[in-house]
Amino acid sequence: MKIKDEDNIKEEQVWLLTYADMMTLLFAFFVLLYSMSSPDPVKKSQLQEGMAEALGIQGKESMDMQSQSEINETIKDIIEELDLEGKASIKADPRGVAMEIEGDICFESGSTNLGEPLKEILNLATDKILSNINDYRLVVIEGHTDADAIPEELKEIFPTNWELSAARASKVVNYLIDIGVNSGKLQASGYADRWPASLNWSQVRGGAVTDSVIFANNKTPEQKRLNRRIKIIFTKN
Repeated sequence: MKIKDEDNIKEEQVWLLTYADMMTLLFAFFVLLYSMSSPDPVKKSQLQEGMAEALGIQGKESMDMQSQSEINETIKDIIEELDLEGKASIKADPRGVAMEIEGDICFESGSTNLGEPLKEILNLATDKILSNINDYRLVVIEGHTDADAIPEELKEIFPTNWELSAARASKVVNYLIDIGVNSGKLQASGYADRWPASLNWSQVRGGAVTDSVIFANNKTPEQKRLNRRIKIIFTKN
């Protein structure tokens, strides 16, 4: 009688195999979706902060330095205060909060002399974000250009757009150091024309930038204007 009862139980639980297979497939599907996504670092940070607050967790790091969402709000305030809507914006970047500034208000054509609007942005960013001595996060300054060739009269100084973009990023770093920002957390990077404004971080890192893509993204004056820019990334760590 006991053996018969056990056989009945096994027959009744056959559905568990199918259920377990379905759960495994669903798990693999959602992992695949997440791996293909580009989560907004600010929203992710806000979610983490909300969970930490709900659990009553507050570490030394959160007390000593601004969160990603706070930096996001501070940059919005800077843009509004300086009336730079349309000239500066916040871009999604997996590395952290990224502030993108239109190149034409940063530098004159072929020059590495900082424009006054850029200086005002850097001054406020230093006062409101970068002056925190307990914040050790890396701040990356990126220089980006359009695909126009360097004029002949400037080629002795900047042979290509690589040198120009790197020099401009370095000028921003030097200015920040001069006004008191810790040089140890600053990094300058030049991307020349190899990161068109329409492409995101994942596309650039994934090898989507080709000569044909560069050409397609530099056909019009408006595209070129958008490509000429300075980007400041306030990283997560």
